[in-house]
Amino acid sequence: MKFKEKYGQYALITGASSGIGEEFAKQLAQKGLNLVLIARRKDKLEKLSNELETKHKIRAIPLAVDLLSENFLDEIKKVTDPLEIGLLVSNAGMMYIGNYMENSLENDLKMIDLNIKVPAILTHHFVQLMVDRKRGGIIYTASMLGYMGTPFASTYAGTKAHEIVKGEGLAHELKPKGIDVLVLNPGLTETEMTSKNDFSGMPMKLMKPDIVAKTAIDALGKKVLVTPGFMNNMMNWVSKRLMSRKMNTKMFGMFMKKTF
Repeated sequence: MKFKEKYGQYALITGASSGIGEEFAKQLAQKGLNLVLIARRKDKLEKLSNELETKHKIRAIPLAVDLLSENFLDEIKKVTDPLEIGLLVSNAGMMYIGNYMENSLENDLKMIDLNIKVPAILTHHFVQLMVDRKRGGIIYTASMLGYMGTPFASTYAGTKAHEIVKGEGLAHELKPKGIDVLVLNPGLTETEMTSKNDFSGMPMKLMKPDIVAKTAIDALGKKVLVTPGFMNNMMNWVSKRLMSRKMNTKMFGMFMKKTF
């Protein structure tokens, strides 16, 4: 079944101006879905929208919105209320790697809001519409770090753990209503988010965002949790089967300390 037939006319993608979000936009456009592209940088969104409309003959709506603003959903609804948003790709996020007390409380709370609160607000709004239509899909971009306590990225890992557990529960709850839920758990990926740190000492290389996005799109409707990349899956297997949570935290603390 084609994506458009299964999920509806439009996909809404947050964090769409670069990285994994941009790749979601390119690959879903290739599948024939119209798009609502959300990020803060209007120029990048407009450029991407024009490229996708020309190349794939779809409609791509650039919507420059700060998801940390108080009334961000109102801005989104002005555009999306007349549309059938059948696929929500909740991809926008923040990451901080470093000593916990050197990160300000303000920045910590922004990370919690963007990584947890914003997806919750978007989910509550768009899932109700999907339930009414008896079809739809959600992709949450979480992280491998959500599987363990991660020193020097404690809040970030905690926010991603929230999305993993929420996604698992929602997948079971919403499947009978015709809605597929997938949690994407990338390892290190070449994005603006990871460009600020040195990951050369990590046991796995940074993946390309196009492969990460493709892994998620291919898994939607077939899996609930997916991790791209052979080495990342090997690390997951070793972490779950051969190591305790304490050992995982100690190991990742050692790796993460070398990145800043």
